[in-house]
Amino acid sequence: MTNDMLLRQVEVVRAITLQKVESITEDVADIMPKGFNNTIRWNVGHILIVQDQLASNFAGLPQQLSLEFVTLFGNRTRPSEWQVEPPTLQTLSYELKKQTAYIKESLGNRLQEKAIKPFVRLGFKMETIGEILSFSLHHEGMHTGVIYAIQRAIEGSNNSF
Repeated sequence: MTNDMLLRQVEVVRAITLQKVESITEDVADIMPKGFNNTIRWNVGHILIVQDQLASNFAGLPQQLSLEFVTLFGNRTRPSEWQVEPPTLQTLSYELKKQTAYIKESLGNRLQEKAIKPFVRLGFKMETIGEILSFSLHHEGMHTGVIYAIQRAIEGSNNSF
């Protein structure tokens, strides 16, 4: 896959995520239906923080999101443990857009470079910045799917959605 093709996929996947996020209202963003461990807001924030960590840390760049984002949306966090008010969906949407531009600008010409260290997930080793960025699209798609599922579960329990 060429650099341009991968960057186009970053745009497409992010546009799909944004389309869903921007269709959701604040009043349902924090509902946790039965059978789910997190909320729509948490999944959106988690997409952001993991993409930030993967895009920055493995390319030797500083993370763009604050430590508060990591505390709210990092691995093994949950909304029931939040000690601060989370960002609004509008803020999260803005950060998603900003992040896409940052990735294209800062990594667009570096996708073939070896990462500072390999990223290993489930026994699969990714060694270039492009491979890691490609994996991040899989991660984003998984969590966007969870957002769709949570929305359907909310609609099933509350027809006013």
